[in-house]
Amino acid sequence: MGKSNRKILVYKDMPTITTNEQIDIILTPQFYSFLKEELGIKFAYQAKQIAPSFFDDYLDSTKEYHFFVYKCEEYWCFFAYNIVEIISFLEDKGLKEHQINKIFFAQELVEYMEQAISLGNSTALKSIDGIVTILPKRVLENEHNYQELDLNSISLNNGISISSSYSSLIPLKQTITITTLLVILGGIFIVEGTQTKNSIQSDKDKLEVLLDKNPKLSSNRIRKSILQQYEPIDKKERLKRDTIDNIAKLLSSQSRLKKLTLDDKKIIAIIETNSDKISNQVITNAHNSKLIVKKQSAKEIRVEGVL
Repeated sequence: MGKSNRKILVYKDMPTITTNEQIDIILTPQFYSFLKEELGIKFAYQAKQIAPSFFDDYLDSTKEYHFFVYKCEEYWCFFAYNIVEIISFLEDKGLKEHQINKIFFAQELVEYMEQAISLGNSTALKSIDGIVTILPKRVLENEHNYQELDLNSISLNNGISISSSYSSLIPLKQTITITTLLVILGGIFIVEGTQTKNSIQSDKDKLEVLLDKNPKLSSNRIRKSILQQYEPIDKKERLKRDTIDNIAKLLSSQSRLKKLTLDDKKIIAIIETNSDKISNQVITNAHNSKLIVKKQSAKEIRVEGVL
């Protein structure tokens, strides 16, 4: 294992931990909810976006949950957990938040769990039908021989860092909300643009009728003058839609729209980020999109598009 971090199995009756080292934790099902689904999608980020809907009927609606997804053979493995409760529990057991490096889930140990392992005096951990499950010891044979599992000799591949875990849920909800709002705004601008275009075409038809009735209006200079009154409207509406689209491209799970203001002269967006690094990325992308950018604080950016 080289310099790999020590791994600790986290369960309710675990003993107090005394160490100053960095630790990888493996959560037992006492700290997460698990579902396994067969879905026709290819990428983990797509699965993660729909994860909350799978757990609607299983989770306490008064708590905030975080979600983690990875591919397990032909299925997708979904996990829901409350990172605040986990950190609080570990700190009571002597392990500080800054000592936690990565979080893994006991489901990844399924191939090693054909024989149960002991978790304190009353519970055991065992694989049942391919799912790692917590069992009361009383349901096992009285003379059951529990196996010893050397966690540090097992390589685990599907973990999440503590910082990523903290940011996994809230930005997702906000991103869904913001995306919905931007889609609505985009739809409004498209409708307005279509109405403007139809209005221009209607005016052209009326112009032809007028030309038939009044040949004096057949002058090319006069016609251009009339058309020039309407072309700026279409151009401005297109610019609005393009600016909104460029602002939307700056948003992600780590950069959220805090405020959006629009008038006849400009569009102003206030974007809130998770870190100074993400703020710099947003600023660079905004400059590339020819937007005016002002960094209001380490994690707040003002983006402006002139109409």
